[in-house]
Amino acid sequence: MAGFRRLAFGLRPELRALARTNVRPSPRRTPDPGGPGRNGFPRTSRTRGPGRGQDLGRGIGPPMKIFERIVTVLGFITLAILLWKFDAAVVWAQVSKVGWGFLIILPMQLCDHVLNAVGWRYAFSASDASRIPFRQLVRIRVAGDGVNYLTPSGTIAGEIIRPGMLADHIPAEARNSSVVVAKFAQALGQAFFALAGMLVLLPLRLGFLPGRQIINGLAGALLLMLVAAASLSALLVRRRDGSYWLRLSGTVASLREQMGRYLRCYPGRFALSAFFFMLGFAWGAWEVLVICFFLGVPMDPITALSVEVLSVVLDSLLFMVPAKVGTQEAGKTAIFAGLGLPAGQGLAFGLVRHIRELVWAGTGFLIYAWDRRRRAARASAVLPPLPAEPAARAD
Repeated sequence: MAGFRRLAFGLRPELRALARTNVRPSPRRTPDPGGPGRNGFPRTSRTRGPGRGQDLGRGIGPPMKIFERIVTVLGFITLAILLWKFDAAVVWAQVSKVGWGFLIILPMQLCDHVLNAVGWRYAFSASDASRIPFRQLVRIRVAGDGVNYLTPSGTIAGEIIRPGMLADHIPAEARNSSVVVAKFAQALGQAFFALAGMLVLLPLRLGFLPGRQIINGLAGALLLMLVAAASLSALLVRRRDGSYWLRLSGTVASLREQMGRYLRCYPGRFALSAFFFMLGFAWGAWEVLVICFFLGVPMDPITALSVEVLSVVLDSLLFMVPAKVGTQEAGKTAIFAGLGLPAGQGLAFGLVRHIRELVWAGTGFLIYAWDRRRRAARASAVLPPLPAEPAARAD
C-alpha cells in the first residue's frame, strides 16, 4: 500500500509496462459504427457467437507469459521462505494468545479491499464502471495486492496483472488507464491520510518525535502531493500549440489520451477515488484497536491512529522489501516503544498483523494463479486445429 514515494521519480516505467501488456482490444467488443459515445469515449458493443473469446490467447504475448511465470515462481518462493522463517513455537504462542480473535481479525481486511475496490471503480468512466461486476473488482484487488506483497517488484507487478484479469469486460485502453489513474488516486489518498495523521500527532508532543520533525513530516506530505500534481500536469497538460509537455509515443501516448479524457470528463470521480483509497488507509486504525484488544494491550483511538499513520509512513519508505520481511515486526516494535508502549507488545502486534497479511496475500496469489490457469485453458480451447499435412504423392 505504499506507492506515492515513487511518484517523485515519475511513472513512465509503469506506464510503459502497462501499455505493453494487454494492448489488444477485448475480443467481446467491437467498435460501434454509431460514432463516439458520451463525453468523447469510444462506444463499444458486445459480440456474440462461437467466436467469443477467440483472440484472448493472442492478446497475451510471450513477454507477458514469461512475466506471469516469473511472478508466480517468485511469489511461491517468497511465501515458502516466510513460512520457514517464522519460529513455529513463537507463531503458535501468538496465535494461541489471540485465539478466536483471528475469526474477527482476518475478515476485517475484506473491508479494506472493498474500499480500495470502490476507489478503483471510480477510476473508470461511469459507463465502463457499470459493465464490471463489483465482486470482480474486489477479487482482482485481492489478487493484485497478493502479487504486490509476495514479489520483489516495488508494488508494480500487481498493477501490471490487473488489466489482464479484466479482459472480458472493457477495452484494453480503458483497463490500463484505470489502473494508472487508480495508482495516482491511491498515492493522493495515502498522502492525505499521512497529512491528516501528522496533524493529529502534532499536539501530542511525543518524546521520540519532536514538533519540528512532525512539521517536517507535514511539509513532506504536502511536497508529495505537489509532486503527484506536477506528475499529472507533466503527463497530461498541453502547450499552446496543442502538443504535450512530456512527449510519448505509440501505445503509451494512447494510454495518456484515455487518461486525459477521463480526468477532463470525470474530475469528481477522481476525487472520490482518492477519498475511498484514503478511507482504506484509515481502516487500518480500527484493525490496530481490534488486534490490541485481543492481545490485551491498552489502546485508545488516538494512539491507534498514531500507530497506523507511522506504520504507513514507514511502509512507504520500505516499499521495496517483499512481504515486509523483517520490517513489519521491527517497525511495530520501534513505533510502540516510541509511543511509550512495551516494545514486546509491539513485536507481538507486528507478528499478528504479519500473519493476517500472509493469509490474505496467499489467498490473493492463489486467486491470481487460478485465474491465469483459467485464461490459459480458455485460450487453448479456442485455438484452431492444425491443418492436415498433404499426403505424399506416389511416384
